[in-house]
Amino acid sequence: MNIGFDTSQMLHGAVLTVELAAGGVGVSLVLGALGGLARSRGPRWLRWLIVGYVELVRGLPQILQLFILYFGLTQFGINLSPFTAGFIWMCFYGTGYAIEIFRAGISGVHPGQLEASTALGLSRFQSFRRVVLPQAVARMVPPLTTFVILELKNTTLLYIIGVPEIMYHANLLASNSQPLNIYLIAVGFYLVMNMTLGRLGAYVEHKMSWAKS
Repeated sequence: MNIGFDTSQMLHGAVLTVELAAGGVGVSLVLGALGGLARSRGPRWLRWLIVGYVELVRGLPQILQLFILYFGLTQFGINLSPFTAGFIWMCFYGTGYAIEIFRAGISGVHPGQLEASTALGLSRFQSFRRVVLPQAVARMVPPLTTFVILELKNTTLLYIIGVPEIMYHANLLASNSQPLNIYLIAVGFYLVMNMTLGRLGAYVEHKMSWAKS
């Protein structure tokens, strides 16, 4: 197929897409782990606060969250660059979902195992780290894989505020020539990245299958 245009711009967009997704996932997993632990074991007031945050993330359309962050904050003199606003939004949105993944993983381990391990002489922290956490992480691998793929796809929304990721460059090129070819190349980029993540997640799940038993 004769492409007839320079694909280097889309390649640069793909690199930025990966950087945004990787950064957003990294921050979201750290905050999600803390939030999920607090959601499962924290005091009542903190649990309710986290529930409110999760419901806010789930209840508002993604594009509205992004617009409030990028356009709405200018009313208070806060002017974020497109990249900064996009990255903060991905962390904000991703953390809400990561919290529920970690909460479900921790809650899925029977409480009796924690009690039994403490009865055998382990401290509560040691019991959580050696008994509960390995099983919880093994249970979380499939939803975490889906979450990482979701965050990668969420980067497509950022072109609306001017972040030069894959869809930003694809739309620019498509406005000049051969839109079908250009969008098919964008499809190829996303399929390669998402299939790679899916295979990696399946590999990790297989390697950690021992922890579920």
